[in-house]
Amino acid sequence: MNALVQRIERFISTGEGSFDELASAAARFGYERVAPYRRLWERRGLSPESLDDWRAAPPAPTSAFKSLRLAAAEPREVFRSSGTTRGAKRRSVHYHPFPDLYRTVIDASFAAACLPPGHARLPILSLIPDRAAVPDSSLSFMAARVFERHAASGSAWAVSSDGIDVGKARRWLQTHTDGEPVLILATALALVLLLDHLESAPTSAIRLPAGSRVFETGGFKGRRLETTPEDVRRRARSLLGLNRDAIVREYGMTELTSQAYSRPGGELLRTPPWMPFRVLDPETLEEVAEGRTGLLSFFDLANLGSVCHVLTEDLGVAEGGAFRLLGRATGAELRGCSLTAEELGAA
Repeated sequence: MNALVQRIERFISTGEGSFDELASAAARFGYERVAPYRRLWERRGLSPESLDDWRAAPPAPTSAFKSLRLAAAEPREVFRSSGTTRGAKRRSVHYHPFPDLYRTVIDASFAAACLPPGHARLPILSLIPDRAAVPDSSLSFMAARVFERHAASGSAWAVSSDGIDVGKARRWLQTHTDGEPVLILATALALVLLLDHLESAPTSAIRLPAGSRVFETGGFKGRRLETTPEDVRRRARSLLGLNRDAIVREYGMTELTSQAYSRPGGELLRTPPWMPFRVLDPETLEEVAEGRTGLLSFFDLANLGSVCHVLTEDLGVAEGGAFRLLGRATGAELRGCSLTAEELGAA
């Protein structure tokens, strides 16, 4: 077990090794150690011995994380989704035996995607709760690691027990309009709340230093807002005095350990070498041609402690080695997910 974890860590950190070889080993590991996942293989008449391509390993739908214990070993961290879409009783749970793999992922991908060139540390304002407030949030785990590795003196968390402290955030921003670039960590909803406050506050416009970045992740978590993601980013650039390429979008979820990022200012999302994606037909789960819409699936080596091959409920389209996120699938578009969940034995 430890040998495979170490090989995956090296691949993530340095690129040493073969993805195909590691993916086959990770698929076999999941088959051997995660009983519900093994059941999915068996019901499809598959076995790891016949696996000649990681794409042939059956993907587990994200819905399975809501009702099944998908754990290859005793977990050292347990992450839960917010549960706002379908209620707290339908929260996904990701049992994580190897949280150091998560730290390795963050160290290998975050800085290159989100920090301005030449800045290993810079002032950070987080609108994401810290781990003390939300110990079972994978996003808070990530934010804490980012602070540990990249936060300079003067960094702050602008989140209280009542939610986003927009007043504290505004005051922090007003004191960081000169000097080195800053980084804002925010969910899409938190960013909307901050921008609404800035628009209503009787204060002079904020213009952050050149090179400043905004890390934006997630959607509006069930909140009906009269806005669009594109409008949120336009307002952020206007109200914070940011360049067009200042906003980096992140795509991640509780059920995955790794993340996809946009290039600064871009819309297309790119996955790291250890987490390739595919776009699958919603009914047959066969891969579709580039440019066609389907369900996004990922093979995440860092998910070794649960299930590496994950089928999401998000629609996307592949474009030149990256993907464009199109939103959540409807019930009619989730037939393949539902049938796979039944094979797993997920309620």
